[in-house]
Amino acid sequence: MACLIYFNRVNRIYTITHYPLEDIALHEALWGELYKQSDASVFLNWSWIKAWLTSIDSVPVVLAAYENTRCVGLAFLTQRNARSSSRINIKQLWLHRKGEQASDQMWIEHNDFLLHQNNKEQIRLAMVEYLFAQKKLWHELYFGLTNSKVIDSLKLNWPSCREVISSPDFEVDLRHKANLDDYLADLSKNTRSQIRRTKKLLTQSGELELTLAQTAAQKETFLEGISRLHKDKWRDTEFGSGFDNPIFEQFHRHLIFEDDVTNKTRLYCLTLDKKPIAYIYLLIDDDTWYFYLSAINGHDDNRVKVGLIAHAYIIEQAIAEKVSKYSFLAGEARYKRSLSNLPETSQTLVCFYQPTVFMRLRECARRYKNALPNILRH
Repeated sequence: MACLIYFNRVNRIYTITHYPLEDIALHEALWGELYKQSDASVFLNWSWIKAWLTSIDSVPVVLAAYENTRCVGLAFLTQRNARSSSRINIKQLWLHRKGEQASDQMWIEHNDFLLHQNNKEQIRLAMVEYLFAQKKLWHELYFGLTNSKVIDSLKLNWPSCREVISSPDFEVDLRHKANLDDYLADLSKNTRSQIRRTKKLLTQSGELELTLAQTAAQKETFLEGISRLHKDKWRDTEFGSGFDNPIFEQFHRHLIFEDDVTNKTRLYCLTLDKKPIAYIYLLIDDDTWYFYLSAINGHDDNRVKVGLIAHAYIIEQAIAEKVSKYSFLAGEARYKRSLSNLPETSQTLVCFYQPTVFMRLRECARRYKNALPNILRH
């Protein structure tokens, strides 16, 4: 049964409610209409959200905010029980995530409530305030990965939290760029030199060409190449390649092969003498392109930076299409720093917890356990 609480913020009344998601089709229309009135990223576009809802095997909780009869805030939260070391069940809520590695390997970023662009800070605060009042619903609330400024504003009101992940975020401002040279002028002399040297060395072996997959057959071919190279590089790492994970693969197939009208993906291949040397998978929305992942064929000459030249070609195409921003998304990487022309920001995943005696003691124990190795070293 839905719960209703009224919040008055800056002379506005918001009605907040939560209930189990039973009718996805109904919420598709509601979500789509609100998305048009928001400034949310592509990760909160219905294409991503629907693919995620299809991938999970549980019924999420809908959190909705209304101003009079107009929906101004929406979110889907999954419920999960985690067992503490003292064998007590910890009820968790995860925002647009499942709380499990296999189900979250798609890795949502800029993750927030879907909010009307007018008064979005007040709506967000009202929705979180409502959640904190639902003491029986959760012990831990996982919010993010999203811009750290959003997290900081929430922490002012609810300091009972811990940082789970914080990662630098890199972007390229393409406004007022007429061509690639305009963009390269923003970069360091060393980065410009590496890009130009790479192009010179590669073109001695053939023509460099950037191709966009436009047909289903092309997308299938590119996706096969991405999968093979991605597995080769990441299969033996801690979390492995997402392309070995059926949930991850089916999720992205849902996005990539969606109808053209709503499709938010692009697959590019950079070829040398007609042979693939790099693939780039993008998410696109309005005037922003988001770099989601790449798959690179290595080169024997360490002077050749295939990744740098691939991004240079993609950014050149973005400039040609009057794109305003190219986002590298979160994650520490030298090439992201080298290719960005905006100040570094950050994204954070935070865990809020109910400030009960048990949860406070649990957090104290966690901090002590994490600090113990440093104490012992001294």
